[in-house]
Amino acid sequence: MSTEHLFAPVAIGSLTLPHRGIMPPMVVNLCDLDGSVTDRFIAYHVARARGGVALNITEAAYVHHSGKGFVRQLGIEHDGQVPGLRRLTDAVHAVGGLIAVQLFHGGRQASPELTGGVVAPSPIPCPVVRAMPHELTVPEIAKLVQSFVHAGVRAREAGFDAIEVHGAHGYLINEFLSPHTNHREDAYGGDEERRARFPLEIVDGLRAALGRDFPLIYRISASEYLPGGLTVADSGRFCRRLVEHGIDAINVTGSIYESNRVAGGPWDPLGAFVDDAAGIKEAIGGAVPVAVANRIKTPEFADEVIASGRADLVCTGRALICDPDFYNKARSGESGLIRVCLSCNHCMGELMSGNPLSCLCNPLAGREVDYAWPSTASTVREVVVVGGGIAGMEAANTAASRGHHVRLFEATGVLGGHVIAGTRPPFKAEIGACVDYERAALAANGVEVSLDKPVDAALLAGLGADRIIVATGSDPIVPALPGADGPSVVTAEDVLLGRVDTGADVAVVGAGSVGVETAELLCAQGRSVTVIELADDMLSDLSATLRAPLEARIRQTSTRFEFGRRVVGFGEHEVQTESGNLGPFDTIVLAVGYRPDTELSRALRSAGVAHTVIGDAIAPRKISDAVLEGFTAGYAV
Repeated sequence: MSTEHLFAPVAIGSLTLPHRGIMPPMVVNLCDLDGSVTDRFIAYHVARARGGVALNITEAAYVHHSGKGFVRQLGIEHDGQVPGLRRLTDAVHAVGGLIAVQLFHGGRQASPELTGGVVAPSPIPCPVVRAMPHELTVPEIAKLVQSFVHAGVRAREAGFDAIEVHGAHGYLINEFLSPHTNHREDAYGGDEERRARFPLEIVDGLRAALGRDFPLIYRISASEYLPGGLTVADSGRFCRRLVEHGIDAINVTGSIYESNRVAGGPWDPLGAFVDDAAGIKEAIGGAVPVAVANRIKTPEFADEVIASGRADLVCTGRALICDPDFYNKARSGESGLIRVCLSCNHCMGELMSGNPLSCLCNPLAGREVDYAWPSTASTVREVVVVGGGIAGMEAANTAASRGHHVRLFEATGVLGGHVIAGTRPPFKAEIGACVDYERAALAANGVEVSLDKPVDAALLAGLGADRIIVATGSDPIVPALPGADGPSVVTAEDVLLGRVDTGADVAVVGAGSVGVETAELLCAQGRSVTVIELADDMLSDLSATLRAPLEARIRQTSTRFEFGRRVVGFGEHEVQTESGNLGPFDTIVLAVGYRPDTELSRALRSAGVAHTVIGDAIAPRKISDAVLEGFTAGYAV
C-alpha cells in the first residue's frame, strides 16, 4: 500500500518537516531526579531521530517545580538545565533530526509526593491523584505565566526547533480552560472567554519573547469525554482563538485522568481521536496544520488518516517506543518488519509505577545507551536455540542479526509459545503482533527453523554448536490435590485454545490475569462463571494501570467471585474448599500459574553441555522479560 501522503513534507510555521509523522511527547522517566538530561535520555531520542521520525517532541518538561508529575521527568525550570538540553538538541541534530520541547505544568494532576502539594484554578481534587489543590491566586497565576515564558526562552537557547504548549490531558492549562475543573468567578474563570485567559496569556507571552517566526504548537484534549467537560465544539472555538494568537499547529489528543482514555487500549478503535481532529480542522478552516495522536500503529493507517483529510500530521507515540525505526522501515518498503505496538500499555504501567520506560516487545526501549545496536559480531558462530516462544525467537533473531548462523528447534508445530493462548480473550488479539514480527524477522534473518522437532541433550551435544540457548518455556501448574486429574478439571490454556467444551457452568480457580481473562472469554461465550481465589482481591499480578480496565470489564459481567477460599481438592463437578464445597460445575478451569520446563536444562547440565537458559524456562514472567532475556542472550554470542 502506498504511503505517499504520509511522506509528503509539511510546514509548521517557519519549520518545514520532511514528512507527516511526528513523535508526540511521552514521559519516559529517564532523566535525573533534578530534571536534568542524561545520556540515557539522549540515546532514547537519538534512536527515534535516526529511525526517521520527522520531529521528536520531548516529553512534558515542567516549567516550575510545583508542576512536576513524575520522578525522573524532564525539567526546564531554570537556566542550569540549559546545557543538558543543548546536548540533547545537538545530538538529535547531528543525526539529521528535528526536535521540539513540550512545556508543562501538572496542576492538580502533579505528584504531591514530589511537589509537596498541588495547585489548580479551583480546589477540586483529581479523583486519581486525590490531593486537594491550592486555589491559585491572581499573582500566583501571573508568576506561572512567566514560568512558561522563561521556559520558552530557555528552549530557544537550548537549540530546540519548536515548542509545544501542553494544554491537554487534564493538566494545569487544560484545567483553566475546562468548565469541569475551573469554577472560578474572577478574570480567569466563569464564561468561555475568561477560562481561556490563562492559556492565551501563555501563548501571547511566548510570542512576545520569541518572535513571530519561532514555531509554536498547542496540544489539546479536544474532548475530555466527561459530562460537563470540554467538547470538540468547545475546543474548536478555542482553537480559532489560538490561531489568532499565533499558534502554528494544533496537536489533537483526548481525555483527562478521570475519563481514562489518555492512552487507548485495544478496546478502543484505531485512531481513536481522528474524528475529533477532523472537527478541530474544520473549526479552524485549515488555517494551520492539525496533528492527531492515539492508536495510529501502522504506516498504512497513518497514510489513510492523512489521505482522508481528517488530519495533516500523525503522532505515532507508543509505535515509536515499540520500534524507533518505524519510519525508515515504512519508507524502504519494510513495513512487515515493524514491531507493531500492542496497545498493551505496559509502558504506561511502568511510568505510573515510577519506573523508567520499558516496552513489552522492544528490549532496547530506554536501554539504547547500553547496547551498540545494530552491531555485527567479529566472529561468526554456530548458534542453536531450543524453543520457539517469544524468548527463543528474539534470541535467534538477535544472534542472526549480528551475523551468526542460527538454528531454532520448536517441539510443536507452531511458533509463539503461550502468547498464542494469550491472544484469545476479548481485546487481546493485538498481542499476536509480537509473534507476527518475530516470525517475519526469522525469515528475514535467515534463521533455520525446525518445527515439530523435540530435541534432547544427546542430539544437542552432537550438533557441535558454539552456543546453545534453551528457551523451553513453562507448563500450566496442576496442583497436587485430590481430584486434580479428574475428567472435569482442565487448564486455562485448554479453554483459551479451544481444546475443550466447558459446558454452561464453569469454575475458574485463580483470579490472576490469566484466570480473569479466561473468565471474560467464557462470559463472552455465554457461560455462567464463578472465579475462586485464595486472596481477597483479583489481578494482583498487574500494575494498577493495567489492572483497572480489566477489572472494570469483568465486574460488568455476571461473573461471581469467591474470594478468601482455599481449595483443598476437587470432587465430581465441584471445588472443595476449607470453608465448604462449591458447585456443581460442568468444568473446573485451573489458572493457578505456570512452572518452568527445566527437563532439557537439567539433562544438559548432567551431560556437561554448556548452555544459557532464558525466559519462562527460568521462571514464568511477562513477555517483556522473555524479550529482554532473548535479546541479551543473542547479543552476548
